[in-house]
Amino acid sequence: MTQINCLIIDDHPLVCVAIKALITELPSVASVFTTTKAVEAQSLIDKHGINLIVLDVNLGDHDGFDFMRRLSSKGYRGKVLFFSAEGSPMFSELAFKLGADGYVCKAESHNILKDAVASIANGYTFFKFKSKRHQTQDDTMLSQREAVVMNHLLQGRSNREIASILSISEKTVSTYKKRILDKYSVSNLVELSRATAL
Repeated sequence: MTQINCLIIDDHPLVCVAIKALITELPSVASVFTTTKAVEAQSLIDKHGINLIVLDVNLGDHDGFDFMRRLSSKGYRGKVLFFSAEGSPMFSELAFKLGADGYVCKAESHNILKDAVASIANGYTFFKFKSKRHQTQDDTMLSQREAVVMNHLLQGRSNREIASILSISEKTVSTYKKRILDKYSVSNLVELSRATAL
């Protein structure tokens, strides 16, 4: 059995400790490292040969989806499992579309997280999708950047805050916002929140 080196990234130290205690006992896990700061992650990945990252969607001042995209652009080719308090199916679907290997909600039983890590370590993906009541051929598809912007919008961040976090202009954020609303056929963020919760 191939063993993996895990890195847990969560801005809550107790969550890091709990996840580490939970997955350290798995036979597929060789070592587990933790950090509460996304900026420290890259050096830990390089130093310890990390091949599975467990991270939250919301990392304090960072966005987990954007963080994953940046890691990929820097050459990270390992596995990614999102472990988040965000229970909306939309977040799981966004993680899947961005190329993650799994998504587990923090409200789930702790055994689900262990199953997810074990499955991913063995080469599988781990997603739970609710069946859509109205599946159409033009099912909503967002680009990676649109998915990241939408996550920030649904958290209540302003265009200016999003522009600052993602290092893009407010005008660019506004363009992404319009595209997202158009793709979901809604006119405001309240309607978008309802549409993505289905």
